[in-house]
Amino acid sequence: MNLDLTLSSLQDKGHRITKVRKEVVKIFSQSSQPLSANQVEKMLSQVNVTANKATIYRELQFLLTNRYLTEVYLHPNEVSYESSELKHHHHLVCDICGSIDNVTNCLVSKLEEDVLKKKGFQIERHMLEFYGTCSRCLKQT
Repeated sequence: MNLDLTLSSLQDKGHRITKVRKEVVKIFSQSSQPLSANQVEKMLSQVNVTANKATIYRELQFLLTNRYLTEVYLHPNEVSYESSELKHHHHLVCDICGSIDNVTNCLVSKLEEDVLKKKGFQIERHMLEFYGTCSRCLKQT
């Protein structure tokens, strides 16, 4: 997510740029990993921006509704978010240390074509996450 372009786009659409909104956009513009609302809250407090959970969730929902963020489901009972500008990818999630890595090659497009041919169903998006043990944790065992 490009900080300046995103803020400019929001202003052009008539949205206010509050201190919290600006910092949330900045956080996602600097993050290469999906972030949960709790992680965003901690990052805001590190830059001395005070926002309660309700405000953070409203900002995340606002950016999601306006298609600047996408939801990612990496852990049970927790939604994470990442920039919608990122190239389509999947995630490798380590069950031991919790690290997250991106996989950019997607082999699902052939399956999507088959589903369209056989079922007449046009797939608009999909999510595929892989869970296991990262190389760093494998070395430690």
